[in-house]
Amino acid sequence: LQALVFTPLGYGSGGNRNWIRVGSLSVQPSEVLKVALLLWLAVVLARRPAQLNQLKAIAFPGLIGVALAVGLVLLGHDLGTAMVMLLAVFGSLYFARVPLRYFVIAGAAAVGGVIVLAVTSPNRMNRIAQFLSPDCTDYLGSCWQSVHGTWALANGGVFGVGLGNSVAKWSWLPAAENDFIFAIIGEELGLVGAVVVFALFLGLAVVFCRIILSAPDSFSRVFVGGVMVWIVGQAFVNMGVVVGVLPVLGVPLPLISSGGSALISALVAIGLVLAISRENPTPLVVGTPKEGV
Repeated sequence: LQALVFTPLGYGSGGNRNWIRVGSLSVQPSEVLKVALLLWLAVVLARRPAQLNQLKAIAFPGLIGVALAVGLVLLGHDLGTAMVMLLAVFGSLYFARVPLRYFVIAGAAAVGGVIVLAVTSPNRMNRIAQFLSPDCTDYLGSCWQSVHGTWALANGGVFGVGLGNSVAKWSWLPAAENDFIFAIIGEELGLVGAVVVFALFLGLAVVFCRIILSAPDSFSRVFVGGVMVWIVGQAFVNMGVVVGVLPVLGVPLPLISSGGSALISALVAIGLVLAISRENPTPLVVGTPKEGV
């Protein structure tokens, strides 16, 4: 499905060729690919738990499939989505209990690849330079989006300007309904609303962790762990971009940003996690004394 973006059905937006259109219906295949990749990786890693200390058992076919999936996304110039996918893959490997030395190798390779892709793209280097600049004054150019995101947060104050009363979303802040929706939340609902959204994702992470701790098998543990790192990690990356602690990456806020493909994929993944949680006959209850204690 991801390969279809390079056919006449595919089209680009914002420098990324990552969508396909059939009639009036448009789909972002990379969002569907996230769920498929995590399911497939969980199956591969769960089949050979005793061999996970061998690099060959992890690389074939696991990392080969990951490289193919991420490579297709990178061919569409969508580095942000590719980085989120790699983050989710690292989460799956962690919960599969892959030895630390392989994390170091894979992490070094991933960082090296990101650096190469960044320095070979003038647009990405411009974003990084803008992020590292202590006082970017190019308000009408490279700094426009990040500066107006900060201004939107500042305009919201503690309690916000009121739901629906945002000024920044009216053509001042690009991608206000997608990548920078957190800035609009901060403007309309203030610091209080932004903290509530942050706390909701923290609560979601806690729920995921409880399901992982009570997972009935290694497949469930690996898949739920990958989904947790994907959704919660992407949320924190998105919020980090808006508040200025990360450069602009172009990733949406899961479950909140506009976009049918991203929302449906996240809901499908969460639905699968809930189905896994129902399979466990003895759910973990914090504070319940164990037998014999």
